Amino acid sequence: MSVLELSAVLAIAFVIAAPALIQLPGKPLPNGGRAARRYFLRFAAAAALSGVVAGITSALVPDQPMPIIIGAANAALVGGPAYFWAGMRQLRDTSITPGWVVSVAVAATFIASATVTAVIGGPTDGFVLRLILVAVGCGGVAIEAFRPPARDIAAFRLIGVIFAVYAVYSAIRTFMFFAVGEDSPAFQTVFSPLTASVLSILLVVTLCVAVWWSDRALETRARQIEHLIKALRSDIASHGAVTVYDVEVPDLSLIRAAFGGPAATAVDRAAAMSLHELLPDAAHRGRVGRHVVALPGDQRIENLESVVKAATAHAVPNLDYREAIEIRITRYTLHSEAELAAVWPDAAPTATSDLKTRPAGGVVS
Repeated sequence: MSVLELSAVLAIAFVIAAPALIQLPGKPLPNGGRAARRYFLRFAAAAALSGVVAGITSALVPDQPMPIIIGAANAALVGGPAYFWAGMRQLRDTSITPGWVVSVAVAATFIASATVTAVIGGPTDGFVLRLILVAVGCGGVAIEAFRPPARDIAAFRLIGVIFAVYAVYSAIRTFMFFAVGEDSPAFQTVFSPLTASVLSILLVVTLCVAVWWSDRALETRARQIEHLIKALRSDIASHGAVTVYDVEVPDLSLIRAAFGGPAATAVDRAAAMSLHELLPDAAHRGRVGRHVVALPGDQRIENLESVVKAATAHAVPNLDYREAIEIRITRYTLHSEAELAAVWPDAAPTATSDLKTRPAGGVVS
């Protein structure tokens, strides 16, 4: 194995091991909003590392079409957008799991690409495969950016636009490669190395600005979560208890599969809006398919389920079984900060509290 190949293997090893480095412990975080911000920035750094490896190895491929170099280029191209996707997933649920999914995908791509190239032999460089990988990976990030809750933050929508532009560019480049050929004047004019480089530089610079903007937005979000948690703790201290309602829409995945993402989003948004209209003064914390509201004292809202069911039933008029959409509601009466941390999203430092866990000393109904 040459020094160049060994360097490529080591570089990909770092890309594959990125989730282990991301998971390194840091100082305790007061809430899940800050944990999501930390993970997002670390995943963005992993994506940048993968992008650098992809750029270097892709530049080496034409002159050094060795299986390991080609495998490294393809694997790094998978890792770049995929780690960005994992970072944006943190807004849904702060977890290292998406990062390990990306790690496995990078390793599988590296092994498969290097093996196939070695078996086929000859000066193949996987140019078309890399275009396809870029189009698919960037398209995945763009889709994630325009799904809730990421789409509610302008900076993430900008990231989605950036990746969508590059996904479309790569898809058109792939189509024209097969339609007119790489040596045609049209292909050489539209997709010359200079054009690709200028576009890449512009998108990378814009992406850096978008990441900085996203970081500021996540910092603001973390402060809002801190303020909300402090208010709930104050309610416990002053009223002796806090009533929390956990409202779930378990049919969302079925609705998404049968009627598409917009229908599922409409049903979920209708549930959230109905809670805001019914309880405008309550503390609200929403996630996809799960909405949590808190009221000071020991309170019981008798018509909560009927209001939410009515709202979801009318969210999508052509939904065949709209009257049968299941709404699952759990009521908690919390008397201490420990009980609050076990129930309220982001109150615990890990931000992974399970709302199905019965809080010690709390009342669940």
